[in-house]
Amino acid sequence: MPRILLLTAGFGEGHNTAARCIAEALREQPGVEALIVDVYQETVPRFTKVLQAGYSLAINRFPFIWSAIFTVLDKPGALEKSLPFAGNLRDALSRSLEQHKPDAIVSTYPLYAYLLRQLREKGQLSAQVPLLTVVTDSTAINSSWYRAGSEVFILADKETEEVLLRGGADPSTLKVLGFPVAPRLASLKPCEEIIHGAKRILYLPSSRSAHTIEVIRELQKLPDVEITVVTGRLKGLHQGLDTSGVIDGVKTHLIGWTDKIPELLCNHHLYIGKAGGAIVHEAIAARCPILVSHVVPGQEEGNIELIERHDIGRLAAHHPLALAASVSEVFANHETTWKRWKKNLKEVSRPGASRDIAAFVLEVAAKG
Repeated sequence: MPRILLLTAGFGEGHNTAARCIAEALREQPGVEALIVDVYQETVPRFTKVLQAGYSLAINRFPFIWSAIFTVLDKPGALEKSLPFAGNLRDALSRSLEQHKPDAIVSTYPLYAYLLRQLREKGQLSAQVPLLTVVTDSTAINSSWYRAGSEVFILADKETEEVLLRGGADPSTLKVLGFPVAPRLASLKPCEEIIHGAKRILYLPSSRSAHTIEVIRELQKLPDVEITVVTGRLKGLHQGLDTSGVIDGVKTHLIGWTDKIPELLCNHHLYIGKAGGAIVHEAIAARCPILVSHVVPGQEEGNIELIERHDIGRLAAHHPLALAASVSEVFANHETTWKRWKKNLKEVSRPGASRDIAAFVLEVAAKG
């Protein structure tokens, strides 16, 4: 029975989404055991919550702080200097390896490669157990992802491969297989390329309630538009919208946390929200054109570059009036811009990426 250990960390949705989707695809195969482990949650759960809150605050309210952190981590030796303080994480990882005895390790978070390298140097991890690192960013890749090495780097696209090659990565370790999205996306039907009736907008806000309410009100002024607002785990934002009176249940609908994002993307004509790695690649897989309203400096700038290079969406101004004007332009002149984006999405959509990755992981595990 092949046993695959997937390592993740809850700093941004991309890492967890990638691990969860690969595990789901692996479990579709008879006899395969896929285990997801977050040593941060297992070792320092309270401190992890503080770090997660700080990360969320930085990317949403003080992006310049995250930009500075991203720049520091990109410098060789910066992350490596923190390893002496990660002994508890390394020990927890060692215990997890001893308990599960995996045939292969899949990491969706860069720190694990450094900890695993130390464990190998100490003889606590056999060289015959391969490490496959799934890089969850595109185009703008922090070098901390690949400085520690890996038997394989699984990448979302050719642009990311070129970045790693320029950074000195071994070409034989690079494998472009797409971003791991929910396996069921491969069987879902995207919206047609012709719009009949109202234009359905999927809005995932990440700003404060007052700003989000202004955006919704401006979008409501557009003709023939229906808006679905998904607040996810932002309970304060959800409550603020629910009591604001802006949600009418007819033209505008409110959803909290949901695991139906793939279905929602396939049922809507336009996605509006931040340029996170997971949601951008889910939108691409669902062939849902993208209008980015918020960008986190660093890794998400690469996602904007990816979107604009393939002409499948664009970055819009964060101001409510400007954002609504961008939506109006996208659907103007018989949806000319929208239809072009929709057509271009066919060329880059990889809804079966998780299954391709799972098959490759099992192949590498068998060889190992």
